[in-house]
Amino acid sequence: MDGSRRRPRKYTGVLQYFHNFEHDPKGRNHCHSDGNHPYSIWHENGKHIISARIACGHGRGGKPQWFRFTRREGKGWDMASGMRTSIPT
Repeated sequence: MDGSRRRPRKYTGVLQYFHNFEHDPKGRNHCHSDGNHPYSIWHENGKHIISARIACGHGRGGKPQWFRFTRREGKGWDMASGMRTSIPT
């Protein structure tokens, strides 16, 4: 938590695990993969689309959180369809 926030952010949906609030308090920056499970995020038709069906976002303190996306959208997956899942093997 930086000096501009008085209390920790509450995670209210999948998208917050993939937006970099630490570097942009308004959440306009998307996170990127660590290289082990690559993905990219883009906007299409007013939705956030992710390239990978399974991806790792992060919660408070950088704690990894895995999601599986269930709704196909164009060449990717609709991020709003994300469901928590265990670490892929």
